[in-house]
Amino acid sequence: MEYIFTAESADKLQADRSKIRGIYDDFSDPAYDQKQAIGLGQLMALFGAPLYISENYEDQFSYCISAVSKDNIKLYFEVYSGSSGLAIGGRTDELSRNAADMLAEYICNAKTVDYDYTGYYMDGPSKIQQGIKNGIPYYNEETLVLGEEEFSALYKKLYFL
Repeated sequence: MEYIFTAESADKLQADRSKIRGIYDDFSDPAYDQKQAIGLGQLMALFGAPLYISENYEDQFSYCISAVSKDNIKLYFEVYSGSSGLAIGGRTDELSRNAADMLAEYICNAKTVDYDYTGYYMDGPSKIQQGIKNGIPYYNEETLVLGEEEFSALYKKLYFL
């Protein structure tokens, strides 16, 4: 079955969703971090700006994407970057899993757009800068050395906005 994929508003996200699959899942791949950077550039090229983008690297961004078949079957997915990396969430039935596989392939085959992102991973803690400049992906992670007050302020900024 073929689908047309379209960005949707947040109100289309379904409550009964969970991770169906990752997009770039090979954590042992030395280019994994750059592929994560490429993934957001591909999503922006295909669907425009995400529903939100956050400085919290474990909740970096989210898209709501619909998949409509020729038979007018409509499925909704959340494409996001969270603690498990770049992923597709939705219902876990066979039809949704197959459509999610096609969505992942569609994303992986897309061109990219340039962007710049700065966020924080508090397990490090570290500052992450990633993006695409002139078509070239980059990813830099710098360990943060923070005092207790600085750490607390950054933590509050990321988790209690």
